[in-house]
Amino acid sequence: MIFKSLYQSKFIYRQFHTSSPRHIHPLIWVFLKPALKGVAWITGRSTRKWYRQLPPEKRSVFAEHLNRHKYKYIGIFGTIGTACAIHYYTHLETSPITGRRRFMMMNAEHLTLMSDMEKEKIAKMFSDQMFPEHSKQTQLVARVARRIIGANMDLDNIRNIKWTARVVDVDIKNAFVLPTGDIYVTRGLLETLINEDQLAIILAHELSHALLGHSAERLSYLQLIDMFAIFGAYIIWSIFPRDWISFVVNYIFENFITFTSRLPYSRLLEEEADEVGLMLAAKACFDVREAVALWRVVHEAEMNAALPEFISTHPASAKRAETLNEKLPWALDIRRQCHCSPLPENKPPVSKLNISNNPNEKVTGILAKPIVSVHNIPVINVNKKE
Repeated sequence: MIFKSLYQSKFIYRQFHTSSPRHIHPLIWVFLKPALKGVAWITGRSTRKWYRQLPPEKRSVFAEHLNRHKYKYIGIFGTIGTACAIHYYTHLETSPITGRRRFMMMNAEHLTLMSDMEKEKIAKMFSDQMFPEHSKQTQLVARVARRIIGANMDLDNIRNIKWTARVVDVDIKNAFVLPTGDIYVTRGLLETLINEDQLAIILAHELSHALLGHSAERLSYLQLIDMFAIFGAYIIWSIFPRDWISFVVNYIFENFITFTSRLPYSRLLEEEADEVGLMLAAKACFDVREAVALWRVVHEAEMNAALPEFISTHPASAKRAETLNEKLPWALDIRRQCHCSPLPENKPPVSKLNISNNPNEKVTGILAKPIVSVHNIPVINVNKKE
């Protein structure tokens, strides 16, 4: 399958994007991580100073002690390493949809707690900037999201989420979905998109993050990498002779981990969401060719301000367009299997989405079509027939 081939081969923010194991409470790590880093620095520095203050004869005694009890210390560190390995393998699980194996330390309860906190934060920040339930913007997002969700009800986890839709009246071009199913889209993004197909591509990508549990996976992976970084910090502050040297080496070490582990893993999750999102949109009979067109337009818009991919959490837009273009035959085949209407060979040019609420302004483009009545919006009733 295409998913297997993808995973066998393989924090700068982009404005447009788009046996039962025991779990550590995520909020504990928020406070514990900086404390552990400080402890690693202080302990490593103290170890270095203690050893340097030893007279030569005591250093010899210490070396003899280590040599005499080397098997004991090997056993201790071997036991610690074995415990860490057992902890890692008992927290491996299979990712839904793709079947990829991944490390997971967070459970659904902890993720819901963090999502609720984030939702409260968003509500406070944009309390007076949310479009009302009956607005064209909210209706548009709800309709497209419902179509995607309704076409993918064969996925277990999509049925277990209470999906909601919100549109924020800000210029920033952004869309995201919390793990609890809260969909947020900005006015700035809606003004940029050309048609519903492009909106569907963005929403399907963000819905994929929620369905695949990427938030919990990313946090779990970062906790694992942070533990390695903390241990490395202790070693660095122990062996280098000066504080300033230790500080510089530790800074280089942290950035090395970021560029070789944290950011590549984030890009991997984005690529996975692109692929799964393409599948979700195809099953909903959207024109998946718009995925390639969308990211090519984004690439052209970023030409003068594009960041190198290796310092970004997201793949380069040109690469995303190329990768999605390679997967188009697969997505179009899914569309045919779902008995969708054939796509036109050449699509006529379409104006941008008209999302103005001005009653005197002529409505054109996609919103010239009648809006389907949505009861209980912003909650999307995925079982409701349109």
